[in-house]
Amino acid sequence: MRYAAAAAIACGALTMSACAGGTDPAADGPVDLVMAVWTTNEAHLALFDEIADAYVADHGDEVSSITFQPLAGNYLTTLTTQIAGGSTPDLAWVAEANATEFVKNGVLLDVADYFKESKDFDLDDVVPSSLELWSDDGGIYAYPFSTSPFGVFVNRDLVAAAGQPQPADLLAENKWTWDAAAEIAAATAAATPGTGPIVIGTAPDKQWDGLTTVWAGWGAAPWDAAGTTCTFDSKEMTDAVSWYHDQIYSASAFAKPGETFSFGSGGSAMLIAQMSSSGGIDESMQWDFLPLPAGPAGQTDVVGQAAIGVIAKSAHPEAAANFLTYFTDAQNAAKLAQFFPAPRTSLLTVDTLQQAAPALSPEQIQQTVIDAIPDAITKANSSIYSQVSPVIQTNFDSLWTPDADAAQVLGDVCTAIQPALEKSAG
Repeated sequence: MRYAAAAAIACGALTMSACAGGTDPAADGPVDLVMAVWTTNEAHLALFDEIADAYVADHGDEVSSITFQPLAGNYLTTLTTQIAGGSTPDLAWVAEANATEFVKNGVLLDVADYFKESKDFDLDDVVPSSLELWSDDGGIYAYPFSTSPFGVFVNRDLVAAAGQPQPADLLAENKWTWDAAAEIAAATAAATPGTGPIVIGTAPDKQWDGLTTVWAGWGAAPWDAAGTTCTFDSKEMTDAVSWYHDQIYSASAFAKPGETFSFGSGGSAMLIAQMSSSGGIDESMQWDFLPLPAGPAGQTDVVGQAAIGVIAKSAHPEAAANFLTYFTDAQNAAKLAQFFPAPRTSLLTVDTLQQAAPALSPEQIQQTVIDAIPDAITKANSSIYSQVSPVIQTNFDSLWTPDADAAQVLGDVCTAIQPALEKSAG
């Protein structure tokens, strides 16, 4: 199972919180810190090194070096194997899917006091909703340095050539809905052989929660707020997934599993992705970046998050927490914002975000990114995500045939994961 290692560490992490109150070896002299990261981008790593070098220069009596360690292979599996095996990094990049799992099971150190006591961090500047996944009982267990909404990239050239209404015009008229998007995409792809309709960047046949951007418009969720009752078989989810299935196999409005179309080179009508995808679009193409369409439950924005936290088992928790506070304080958050949308009110500006996505227009940034963040929901997460995710994916595999019964598939998902969800409550 893909996340077996994470499940194992989650089960064994219940005692990790005891590490939080230990004596930091940094008191005996400068230490070497390691942060596990989910990027190999040279520009990202160069900025990280720049911030770290400045910290070491000012705190040489506490920290002698800081290494950013991109983990090979499956990031999560490698990270949790390291933690379980004792070769624990001091800090780590954690995705929203595993937020609840890491927080509830004590994998991460509570850094709330470090943030509150820092004169440079400015916790009041952080958008409160961005911290919800990373907080528990007053504690803050990571800083979501990248909080990026999903939107719909639209190839205006293909849409116009097909004689279809422009989605941007529909948005202005409050007519931008999933039904409208599907109808336009299907007609556009049909009018230009070889091109695709709507492509979901995180393909649901590869990763089931990639469908969150769609089912959010139906008010659906995989489980209840407590995470103990499966709601895949709810009317809202059944309606949403049935609609999506029909749009794939009957209306040809979404790319079929296995089909590949490159939006950036003009190969599809629309792409559901985050703002960072704008960097790969052909400069000769005319395109829009719009908020997610409205569904039967209205328009709902969805964000993906990446956070950095201190591993509770770190040999240097205090030194790591001090560096995390510096790495993500107001000044350095502004530097990170050139690559990652920051969850800070002061940085949710067009000028700041155009550093991260210069191809986006001010209007696109405002309506699809800035306006979306405060009230957006995050992608699915659970205290036992690593345990149930592969089970869900296995059951979803049977959805990708023309004659599949979405209601049956979703019912099977709940049958498979409900016992584990109930057990997690105990």
